[in-house]
Amino acid sequence: MVRASAIWLVPGLEHPAYQRFSAFFQTLFERYQPLDYRQLYLDHGASALRRTITSAVNSLRPDVLLYSQFPSSYSYLAPQFIGSLRERCRVVALGFDDEIYFEQAKFFYWQCDAVITTDIPDAERLRAAGVAVHFAQLEQPHVAPEDRDVSEDITVSFVGDMTKPGRREFVHALESAGIAVSDFGHGSRHGRLSDSEVRNVFRRSRINLNFTRTNPPAWVLRNDPARARTSQIKGRPFELAALRRFCLCEWASCVDHWFRPGDEIGVFRDAAELVAAVKTYADDALLRERIARAAHERYRAQYAPGMQFKRIFVEILAHQRTACLENTLPEPIFYESVGRSRASAFLHAMRRRRPLRALREALAEQSVHLNYWRGFTGGVSDTVMAQIQRL
Repeated sequence: MVRASAIWLVPGLEHPAYQRFSAFFQTLFERYQPLDYRQLYLDHGASALRRTITSAVNSLRPDVLLYSQFPSSYSYLAPQFIGSLRERCRVVALGFDDEIYFEQAKFFYWQCDAVITTDIPDAERLRAAGVAVHFAQLEQPHVAPEDRDVSEDITVSFVGDMTKPGRREFVHALESAGIAVSDFGHGSRHGRLSDSEVRNVFRRSRINLNFTRTNPPAWVLRNDPARARTSQIKGRPFELAALRRFCLCEWASCVDHWFRPGDEIGVFRDAAELVAAVKTYADDALLRERIARAAHERYRAQYAPGMQFKRIFVEILAHQRTACLENTLPEPIFYESVGRSRASAFLHAMRRRRPLRALREALAEQSVHLNYWRGFTGGVSDTVMAQIQRL
């Protein structure tokens, strides 16, 4: 346990990943309180949200104020408001998917004492601005590393989003070489699994695949085309390491930061290497076990959530604080991000039959900028389409 108190400004406690992290933080900190600022904003508006946060900070007097964001919650708190809270406590951003959304998130990050992220390349930009950076693997802290014997009756499996770049092509390459692949998750042939079913697949698989390429949304790429080449390791290799199961991972530079290729994780760079690696590892149980055991020991020593986050927060609380970065000029992506999140609030108000609130959401302070309306109209379209797809 970290001998400190914390508040987490979280953009949606209904999200399963945030639920799990919130339950974990409850055990990590001496005192802990989550505040779903997205729900507070949608229900009560910006002024009431700021009052609620200020009251909570004054009441709990936290040592740490954590802040996370969805792309759709971008405008509900202002970067300057986040920065103002540093007068009362250390403000720490906890970033999810920064490899994709960093250009949007940076305006908030520059107002923080520290950032916890998986985004290795952009860390240097934060450090140059005087912001402390801590890398953390963001495996959802729910994997129970139970040890039991299970028959390895699946040669190769993948659990995840099959619609992301390259994944179908890699699976096709394996099956063209006569190697069967059991795929699960969004867009897969076998569908989604429960958490317990996922762990069962991990244990039954000789080889668990992991892919690293991302698919940033079009509005991100329009503002930052270089993100098309971004890769991220995500949580799967860490979940497998916790369970002492073998992982064969698409190589990216971030993989080397976390595991030693060939010793703690298998890697491949293209379809030919993937096919060759599967043939090698599938027939060598001792090699798979050696690599999986080494990954497990690395995980236990450095990456288990309790150990990892305790180390990070102890370092943050001991770190000398610096001033916020001043005079950062918003860029087109800032205004577009504001517009997109305002569009979500606009639709929420319309569903609640609150037309005046909806009008105020549309005509925000930043609405004089063209990119605001590009984001607003795009955000409305994305939200409506997402609702239709859920029907």
